[in-house]
Amino acid sequence: MSSIYAARSDKKKLIHTRFLLAVDIGNTSAHFALFSKEGRVRAQWRMPTSSLKEKAAWKAIRRRLPARGVERAAIASVVPVAGELLKGILKKQGGMKAYLLGKDLKVPLVNRYQNPHQVGVDRLVNALAVWREYRKAAVILDFGTAITLDVVSGKGEYLGGIIAPGVEISIEALHSKTALLPEVGLLHPKGLIGKSTAESIRIGCAVGLGGLCDRLIHELREAFPGKLALIATGGYAKFMARYCHNAMDEIDPLLTLKGVRLSFSHYFPQKNP
Repeated sequence: MSSIYAARSDKKKLIHTRFLLAVDIGNTSAHFALFSKEGRVRAQWRMPTSSLKEKAAWKAIRRRLPARGVERAAIASVVPVAGELLKGILKKQGGMKAYLLGKDLKVPLVNRYQNPHQVGVDRLVNALAVWREYRKAAVILDFGTAITLDVVSGKGEYLGGIIAPGVEISIEALHSKTALLPEVGLLHPKGLIGKSTAESIRIGCAVGLGGLCDRLIHELREAFPGKLALIATGGYAKFMARYCHNAMDEIDPLLTLKGVRLSFSHYFPQKNP
C-alpha cells in the first residue's frame, strides 16, 4: 500500500498529539512553525535549506521544540531531495510521523492546472489557506526566490498562475552573468536614480519588479471581473510591498505554513483530549 493511500485509510482517526510541526521548504530557506491543536502558532523559525544536509540539522531543530507533544510533522517542499531528507531526519532522529504533501498527502482542493503534478505544492497550500480564510476569488503573490502570482476562483479552485524571477534571483543573475556588475545586498534604494552601480541594481530589482507585479495584477483583474482579494506572502513580501502600487489586503508571512496545517488537518482532524 502506498503512503498516500495508507494516510487516507487513517483519515477518520483523531490525533491527540499536542502540536503539529509544519514545514515549508523553499529553494533558499526552510520555514518551520509549531501549531497547537487550535491552530495557533506557538513558535516559528527559519533555517537555510542547505543546512538540512548537515549532521547537526536535527540538533538545530530539536532546540526549538518542546520536550513533549510533537509527534506529527507535515512538509511542503519545492526541493524534493530536501523534503525527503527532512522527513527521514524527523522520523529517525525525532521519532515523528512525517508526511510530505503532494506525495503522502494531497492538498485538498480542486487543481485546474493542465498537468496538476507540475504545480509546486507551496502554491497549492497557499491557495487552500486563502480560500479557507476569505471564501472569495483571490490573487496570491508569493515573494520568494521566485515571484509567483496564483489565482483562486470564487469556488475555491486553483486556476493557475504566473512565475517571474524574484529579487534574489535577479540580483544574483546580474552578478553571475556579467563581467563587471558586483554582487549587492538587498537594501531599499534611496532614490530613483542610482549614484552607484550597487544602488542602480537595487533600484532596478526593487522598483522594476514592483512594476512587473503591478502590471500582472492589472491584467489579472481585467481577465477576472469582480473584486479579487490580494494576499501577499513569502520572505520578501514586506520588502516588496512598498514597490507595488496595488494595496495588499493582507501580508501574511505564515500563509504557506497555515496551508500545510490545513492540508494535514483534512486527513487527521485535531481533537481536544
